[in-house]
Amino acid sequence: MKLALVCALVIGGMTPISAPAAQCAWQTGWVKAENAKVGKKGWDSDVPLRFSADFSRRKNAQRIEGYFDQTSIGCGQSASLKIVGAKSADITLYRIGYYHGAGARLVQTIKSATKITATQSTPPGQYLVKLKSPGRVSTFAPLLIRGSSKSEITFVSSVLTWQAYNQWGGASLYKGADGMRETKANSVSFDRPFDGDGAGQFRYMEQPLIQMIEQLGLDVNYLTDTDLDKAPEIDSASIVLGGHSEFWTQSMRDVIEKEINQGTNLLIFGGNTAYAKTEIDGRVMNNRIPYRDINQPESNFIGSQFFALGIKKDLEVQADSRWPFSVLGKAAVITGIYGYEADTAMGTKGPGVEILARASISPTEKGFVAMSTYYTAPGGAGVLNLGTNAWVCAMANRCPWGHTFDAQSMKQIRLVTAAIVKQAGRKKIGNWRPAFIDIPTRN
Repeated sequence: MKLALVCALVIGGMTPISAPAAQCAWQTGWVKAENAKVGKKGWDSDVPLRFSADFSRRKNAQRIEGYFDQTSIGCGQSASLKIVGAKSADITLYRIGYYHGAGARLVQTIKSATKITATQSTPPGQYLVKLKSPGRVSTFAPLLIRGSSKSEITFVSSVLTWQAYNQWGGASLYKGADGMRETKANSVSFDRPFDGDGAGQFRYMEQPLIQMIEQLGLDVNYLTDTDLDKAPEIDSASIVLGGHSEFWTQSMRDVIEKEINQGTNLLIFGGNTAYAKTEIDGRVMNNRIPYRDINQPESNFIGSQFFALGIKKDLEVQADSRWPFSVLGKAAVITGIYGYEADTAMGTKGPGVEILARASISPTEKGFVAMSTYYTAPGGAGVLNLGTNAWVCAMANRCPWGHTFDAQSMKQIRLVTAAIVKQAGRKKIGNWRPAFIDIPTRN
C-alpha cells in the first residue's frame, strides 16, 4: 500500500529477543516500587483519545506523527523514531502504570535525538511517546520495553491487531481508503504511524487493564505479539491478553498452546481472540484467514470462539458462587457488556468448558448466545475467556463503537477484573479452581 509523508522507512527485520543485559536487573517487587513514584497528572490532556481504524474518520489537520523501527526493545537495545509531518519534535516518554491514579510517569524528555535506548532508567512496560511541534496537532507513538522473563504474569500487547486495522496512509487489512472492504490491502507495513491518536488500540483495549495490574502490584513481563512470534522464553504463572487480540501468527499460537500444556494459565480479557491467521515478513504483515477455515478453530485451545458482531447484550452470571464472578453476589447482571464482538462455546470444537456467565436472551431469540468460559487443561492450567471485546474498554467507559457504561457496570467489571488479576500470579490455577463442566468436549 502507498504511504504518504513518511520521512524515512526502515525495512529491516524486527529486533530479535535476547536476554536482558546484566545492568538491567529487575528484582521481585519492582512493579510495586515503580508505582510508588510520582506520576504525571494530565499527561494525556493535550492528546485527546481518538479511536483507531473502522471507528473514526479523522478530520484533516496538520499533525506531527511518528513510529518506531521496532515494536519493542530489551535492555541495551535501541529503537529509532521516524517523524512524519515535521522536521523535528519535542519528545516525551511516558510509562503507563497506576502511579497513585495518575496513570503514567514522565520518564524522559528529549529535545533533539530520535533514538531511544532501554536502560535501568527505563523500566519494562508499555510506553506512549508524545510528539509535539509548533503549529501541529500532537500525537503518541507506542513503544514497549521488555524486562525479565521470570515474573508472575506475562502481558502480551496486541500490536498485530492494531496494525491490521490501522488505516493510516490508506488501506488496512479490512478496508480501503474509500472505507470499502472490496479495496482492502493484502499486506500492511509497520513503517507508518497509527491513525486515531497514534497509540493504536492501546488506550482503550489495554491501558485500563495494565493500570489495574500495576495498581495491584504484580510483577509483569511485557511482550508484544510480534515478540511472541519469535518463541521467547516465558517464565510466568499466567499469560494475559487484553480486549482485542484477533491476529495471530502460527508461531504465536504454537507458543501459547505449548505453554498451556506445560501448566501456564491463559487469561483473556477480550473477545474475538486468535481468530485470524496472519504472517510477518520483516516489517510487513501479510494476509488474513480465519483459523477455523484451515481446520484449526481457536476454540481448540481457548474453549470458545468468536460468533457475533454488532451485538449489545447483558451478562448474566451463572457461576455466582465460584471464582471469579463470586465477587458480584447472587444472580448478578452486568448491563450491555457482551459486544461489539462476542464469543460462544456453542457449535464449536474443543475441550469441555464451564459457563461462567452468558448473555441474556429474550423468549423469541434462538440459536447461539454469548458466554464467558473457563476450563482446566490436563497440566493444571486455567484457561479463562471473558468472551467480549468490550470488557477492557468498559473499565474506563471508552469503547469505540458507541456503547457506554454506567458507574454500576464499571464497578462490577473492575471487581471481576481485580478478582482475576489477584490470582494471576498463582501457578496452575486449574488445580486451585477446577472447572465444573457445562459443555462437554466437542470433537
